[in-house]
Amino acid sequence: MEIGCGIGTDTINFARHGAYVTAIELSAKSLEIARKRAEVYGLQDHIQFYLGDAEKLAEFVPIQPYDLVYSFGVIHHTPHPEQVIEQMRHYSQSGSTVKIMVYHRYAWKVFCILLTYGKGQFWRLAELVARHSEAETGCPITYTFTPREMYNLLEQYGFRITEMHVDHIFPYRIPDYVKYRYVRAWYFRWMPQSFFHWLEKRMGWHLCVTAQVH
Repeated sequence: MEIGCGIGTDTINFARHGAYVTAIELSAKSLEIARKRAEVYGLQDHIQFYLGDAEKLAEFVPIQPYDLVYSFGVIHHTPHPEQVIEQMRHYSQSGSTVKIMVYHRYAWKVFCILLTYGKGQFWRLAELVARHSEAETGCPITYTFTPREMYNLLEQYGFRITEMHVDHIFPYRIPDYVKYRYVRAWYFRWMPQSFFHWLEKRMGWHLCVTAQVH
């Protein structure tokens, strides 16, 4: 099960490797594109698409256990992330794996947002991150999480974390990136790659969690 499939990038890759995928998406337009992509690649028989709110999965997706429940970069954009975690529990059993990526509170990007847009006003952090977390502005909700918060959240709903790590610092200048030009920020151009990778493992934007049912 993929929660928040978007236009189906990961969905298609799962199906290409033989998986049967249940894909959930809130945006009707994104789901339409994902369906068309599945048809182009001849994978429509491997993917079942559902349009709906991940906070209410059990209302429209038949409850059954999945080998993998996967959500990458989605839960932090929903008003009540804990409700999505609670819904995931309905589709997990002993032996199921849950993989989630959420945004990391102690990330280089958060630090840059705080200094660049907030001028150090840390009390506005939630508002600033919501406004500037994506390449295009206007995202209504963006939460960030600490490792401890993710641990507590998943434990609360009966999951045991088996692996957690931080990764990914986006090195490119946003004004160029949105025009499909990949120009590194000046400080990353001069930073040794070994140090950049060290920094990614501590201040990466992606907090990646793997968990199983208790």
